[in-house]
Amino acid sequence: MPEYDKDSGANRLNEIIKGFINLKFHVTLIVTHISPKDPYIIYYQKMGVNVYYNQYPENKFVEYLNKTNKNVSLIWFYGPDTFKECFFKFKNVFNNAKFIYDMVDIHHLRYQKALIIDKDKSHELNYKKYKEIETEFVKNADYIIPISETEKEYMKLFSDEEKLIEISNIHYSKINIDSIKHFSERKDILFIGSTHHPNVNAIEFLYNSIMPIVWEKLPEIKVNVVGNINELVKNIKDDRFVFHGYVSNVDAIFNSVKLMVAPLQIGAGVKGKIGQALEYHLPVVTTEIGAEGMFLIDNENALIANEANEFAEKVIKLYSDELVWKKLSTNSEKSLHPFSVEKLNHTILEHFN
Repeated sequence: MPEYDKDSGANRLNEIIKGFINLKFHVTLIVTHISPKDPYIIYYQKMGVNVYYNQYPENKFVEYLNKTNKNVSLIWFYGPDTFKECFFKFKNVFNNAKFIYDMVDIHHLRYQKALIIDKDKSHELNYKKYKEIETEFVKNADYIIPISETEKEYMKLFSDEEKLIEISNIHYSKINIDSIKHFSERKDILFIGSTHHPNVNAIEFLYNSIMPIVWEKLPEIKVNVVGNINELVKNIKDDRFVFHGYVSNVDAIFNSVKLMVAPLQIGAGVKGKIGQALEYHLPVVTTEIGAEGMFLIDNENALIANEANEFAEKVIKLYSDELVWKKLSTNSEKSLHPFSVEKLNHTILEHFN
């Protein structure tokens, strides 16, 4: 189920569904392995989505698909596992529909980067698994949705260019610029992360290598950690790391901290946490991997560093220098333009109408 308020990919899918609904498409969301009492079912139903949660025997599910066959023009598979598992099941029923594979990000590239840092056998297995789906099985799709121009260029190695339709994250300002708290009214920093393995690696990098350097100059700084990463990361004992867990409304935190850190060493695609910071005009320090696909320029709309020492220096600089902070905060809004709802609507109407 796309739990839009818990992870970046689900939030992006939620915005895409909104886009189709607002453009008068009829949308059915099919989800397996979910309780009929799941609150997100009601959320999507209120949006106007027909939600089918597959709690019935396989023959009932196929019967349902056959009933809807004549009305369906697009089948949208979200992520490589769903695409591989369900493609032929749906292909056997929907002969006239276009089949769309939404990559979310290129998973095998993410695991390839992970292997450079950590030779874990699971990374190697996932790399091989997702490379097969994303370079070979992908050829079954009528359209492939990469999330950034960089990933679109990469996918040209494995697919005809006319099949590739870029749809990035969708972001828009979530706060009135006049209500943004002044630099002097803010304190501490923010890290957002789910249990996704790049986030676990990033928080360990932050705790072990970056914050000890920051604390030499600014020992009072606390790191507010938002997201369910607290369910997995148990080895951080310093009281200056404050684990909030899942937070349903992040407005207060975003409008009270001085900056967000995203020290990602592993990853692919576009990082929703950085787009979310821009939505609140909150300056960011991140890595080149974090900045990928976000059109970020060092010292223009973010501070970018890869090594621990330089990353820490930029955190200290942004935390202490009001002029730099104001410049990045002011530039946040125009940094959202490539991720606008208007761009999404244009893409839907151009390719899927």
